[in-house]
Amino acid sequence: MEITIIPLDESHIPKVKGLIAGYLNSSSNPVDELNPSPKQLEQCEQILYRFTNGSSAYCYLAKKDHEYIGFIILSWSFSISKGYPVLRIEALYSSAKHRNKGIGRKLMEHAIKLAISNKATRLQLETDDDNAPARTLYKQLGFKLIQGKGVYMSFL
Repeated sequence: MEITIIPLDESHIPKVKGLIAGYLNSSSNPVDELNPSPKQLEQCEQILYRFTNGSSAYCYLAKKDHEYIGFIILSWSFSISKGYPVLRIEALYSSAKHRNKGIGRKLMEHAIKLAISNKATRLQLETDDDNAPARTLYKQLGFKLIQGKGVYMSFL
């Protein structure tokens, strides 16, 4: 299966809004992952337009033939202690019907290449404790779980 990785732009939005809905539904409501409502698709389209208009993150799409089958969202930060950039993986998703076919790996490998080419000191991500397939992939790619690092958030 030939998978290409391309950056998201506005022309892709009508074709990829279902991927965003799938991502949002995958953990909260897996039954709806393949059948998002029209209202949810409209919300996802608006999310993508906001994303492409001034976002501080980057989205790359996995494409097979004429079908978009996954995405990764990345953002840059900086390590003051190391003096080099940090690349954060904010989201990783492959469509339900394309899972276990190397799409997540291909997207992660793209992120790793970007980090290396930009001299990043590290690539980091967070995942849910119960996401065993993702954790397995990350370990296979050389990621280490950092013990004692809690995640704190403030919702505004």
